[in-house]
Amino acid sequence: MGMCRLVLDLPTACPPHDLLGIAATELTERGTRGWTNLELRTTGTTGTSLIRHVTFTYWLPATTIHPQQIGYNSLWAQLEDTERTALLKLTADGTLGLAITRLLTRTASRSFFVRDLAGNHRLPTSFRIFLRTMAHSGP
Repeated sequence: MGMCRLVLDLPTACPPHDLLGIAATELTERGTRGWTNLELRTTGTTGTSLIRHVTFTYWLPATTIHPQQIGYNSLWAQLEDTERTALLKLTADGTLGLAITRLLTRTASRSFFVRDLAGNHRLPTSFRIFLRTMAHSGP
């Protein structure tokens, strides 16, 4: 077994228990199996008071692939205002249209997406939480 690290950009308003739940969902959505001992390690700034960099560690069998750093704040900074507006209008279930799929594939790569039970690409839960936070931040 080896220790692995997961870094997510998440709302500063989330309590630690919720952060652990979001990280567990991220691991599951990305197909990481057999992980144990998920722990919140550190939080850091991202350049906006709404979002923080959250680092988790967990144990995993050495043969399993696992996610690395998933930086939504840096992705957000690369987008034009019209692209941000389009992302903020996504449905709560993360359903993607062709334009959004192309935008995120171009900006973040195809590995950014997770698959639902039917095999369709969708947004990770943690990114939908990030988008809701940005949508409620006002103009």
